Amino acid sequence: MTHRDDLQRMLDRLATEVQSGLHENPDPDAFWPTFATQSNLVLEAAGPEHFDWVSSEVSSILMKHGISVPEA
Repeated sequence: MTHRDDLQRMLDRLATEVQSGLHENPDPDAFWPTFATQSNLVLEAAGPEHFDWVSSEVSSILMKHGISVPEA
């Protein structure tokens, strides 16, 4: 399990990568596979203790950039 400060750094890095990734390639089909891989790393590092918090933060990152999760 990862300490919350470490998770915050991972989330900050994810947010930066989302912003730069959208700027470099705004195509949603290219965005989602990369985002899923990166966000899953943070979620896995969270463990059960911080999973809900990290999941909420990941959702906030998407909302901040006006990205909605595609329908399954």
